[in-house]
Amino acid sequence: MFRKRFIFIFLLLVITGIFVSESAYADTLGQGVNFNVNSEFDKYKRTSLGATLRHIGDRSYFYVEDSYWDGLNSLGQNTLTANIKTLADAFDNNIYVKETATWGSEPNPGVDGDPKLTVLLEEMTVNRGGYFETANSYPKAEARDSNEREMVSLNVEVLLSDSFLEKVFLAHEFQHLISFNQKEKILNLSEDVWLNELRSEYSVSLAGYNYPYQDSNLEHRVQTFSSNRSDSLTEWPNNNLDYATAALFAEYLTEQFGIDILSDTLKSSLVGISSLNKYLTDKGYKENFGDVFMNWIGALYLNNLSKNEKLGYKRIELQTIKALPQQEVRLSSGLPEYSAVQYIRDWQPLWLAFDTGAITNDSTKSAKIDVSGEVGQIFLASYLAFYDSGEVDLDRINITGGQGSVYVINSDRKLNKIVVLGTKSTKTSGFGKSETAGYLNVKISMVDTKNAEAHTLKDGALIKRPREKEIYVIWGKYKRYLDPGIISLYGHLDPANAIELESEMFDSYQTSNYVKYINDEKVYAVWPPGEGSPGGTSGGIASDEGSKHWLNITPQQWDASNRDWNAIFIINDLELNYYKTGVDITR
Repeated sequence: MFRKRFIFIFLLLVITGIFVSESAYADTLGQGVNFNVNSEFDKYKRTSLGATLRHIGDRSYFYVEDSYWDGLNSLGQNTLTANIKTLADAFDNNIYVKETATWGSEPNPGVDGDPKLTVLLEEMTVNRGGYFETANSYPKAEARDSNEREMVSLNVEVLLSDSFLEKVFLAHEFQHLISFNQKEKILNLSEDVWLNELRSEYSVSLAGYNYPYQDSNLEHRVQTFSSNRSDSLTEWPNNNLDYATAALFAEYLTEQFGIDILSDTLKSSLVGISSLNKYLTDKGYKENFGDVFMNWIGALYLNNLSKNEKLGYKRIELQTIKALPQQEVRLSSGLPEYSAVQYIRDWQPLWLAFDTGAITNDSTKSAKIDVSGEVGQIFLASYLAFYDSGEVDLDRINITGGQGSVYVINSDRKLNKIVVLGTKSTKTSGFGKSETAGYLNVKISMVDTKNAEAHTLKDGALIKRPREKEIYVIWGKYKRYLDPGIISLYGHLDPANAIELESEMFDSYQTSNYVKYINDEKVYAVWPPGEGSPGGTSGGIASDEGSKHWLNITPQQWDASNRDWNAIFIINDLELNYYKTGVDITR
């Protein structure tokens, strides 16, 4: 019931740990204790072993497995003793101080009534370095195999050969003990494994053990990540890649938002993604977790802060990370469109690269991206557009009802590549060792630029029908006619920039003639000179040409008449005074 293990795996000598039994109060040097251990991680599949207290630090006890100690010669025993003292000093004066100041306190004095941490040094299986188990912090009446101590277990063979590496493991494991206290003991919550491990990974940086970068734990994490860049952040089968992915996301999070995003959420009444979302909202950030994750996978691919401050790492050594796409396709006249289907798990990065160099010098051709996801699943998608000018655009692809599309214009900047970014975001909590994948279909097509421009119009754009001179301005789903005299009142409007739309697209915008001055609440129906009353949205009142008519009605009357508040265009004072005043509209 209480058995939760937080295992630390390293890349070269990677690691995990074990747990223990028996309570202790003010242990004495040379004291022998029989510890319960986990046969899964023990080198000899034992369930218990004897160990002797070989060193007492200011905040720690270090027990060494007796059979291992007895097998060492005097040189080995002296070396191990010296390394234990080095590790104890590092814990007392660095790891403990920095981690408790950031994360909060461990259970203290805890189940054993002793404020010192117990560290058991035992022989473990290959590639396991240490772990923390929650059961040890409960009395035996609640957890039968409990060692009734606040403790972590470390690989004694690693400590004999590399005392620095063991500092990394101890920094990682101690965070788990703190997290157990802050979340489980105080708040009665169980943190999502991925976020708990992420904090432990960042604890290594917090303690200063990822500086310098060369041969650090972080460098090894980057090397592991580089061998397989597409691993789910939240699925946790507990392998090297899981830790590498968590470590790199932790570095990105803290660079973008500061360490408080990790420390504050540890004390939150929420867990996992929900706690991060609440933090972002409370601090006034516009992004949610999904936005941050999508920016991160964009950063993993581009990794260039000069293009976008969210699309790269600040630490110089991490700027070498470059994710490789799952697929790369070159579009051409012979291959004007391509569909790629990828199965991805929740919060697993997806990169699909499309070389559009064939249309770079053909301004009549642009690109369209269509995405569709498996029914019942939720997906997020963005794209990076690369231009010969050196510019890079990042934009989201809105997916509603499982479908989404976007047009990427091949402008004078000359579009040469598009990278589609995606992830599955159906699940936000309760992640396990194995999560279900869902398919995402991404289709890219070469389309006529005029058609693409028609679908990417922004509010305030000017439009017209082909071969007609009348110009309209659009806002939302509405269009409003502007005669040349009115256009001249707005210095930023140029009739030459009006976009020609085919009838179907042009008619998809509803006509409106409702306006209001930006500093006035009065709404008018207007007709420019040369425009008779079109009936339409004004309520059918016949009016003088070039006139404005105040809708002298209440908001309730407006709503009852089925008028749309979004149909009101904002105008400047020059245009307001351009019209003569006509009769009020009272219905």
